[in-house]
Amino acid sequence: MLAADRLAKKGHNHPPKCPLCDQVGETIDHLLVSCVFTQQFWFSILQQFGMQAIAPQLEDHSFVDWWAGASSRFSGQVKKGVNSIIIILGSWLVWKHRNHCVFNWGAPNLTRVVTAFREDVQQWSVAGAPGVSYLFALAPPS
Repeated sequence: MLAADRLAKKGHNHPPKCPLCDQVGETIDHLLVSCVFTQQFWFSILQQFGMQAIAPQLEDHSFVDWWAGASSRFSGQVKKGVNSIIIILGSWLVWKHRNHCVFNWGAPNLTRVVTAFREDVQQWSVAGAPGVSYLFALAPPS
C-alpha cells in the first residue's frame, strides 16, 4: 500500500506524488532507494566515507536488495558501520525529512538532511557505536 493511501484512509492530507521528488507515487522502496532526492542523499553521505560506489543506481528499485548488495561487499567492522549508516541513520533521516515535508509543508532540502546526518553520525561515533567509529578512522580526510 502506498504511504499516501494510508494517509488518505486515516483522513490526513497527503501529496499525490513523492514529497521529495514530486515525480511518482510514493512507496517505501521509491522513498528509500529510487527517489532522485534520496539517491543524491545516499551518494553524499557515503562519499564522506569513500563509499560512493555503493550508492543506489538508476536500476535499483528495491531498498532491501540494494542494501543487501551494498552490505555484502564488506565484512567485520566496516559491514557493521555500513549497516548502521544505511539501515538506521540514513533511512531514519530520510523518513523524518519526508514527514517534515508532508506534515509541516516543508520543502525538500538535501543540505538539511546531509547536515543532520553528519551531526548524528558524529554523535554515534563519539558514543562508540560499533562500526561507525571504525568507518570514521578509515574515512578519507575532508
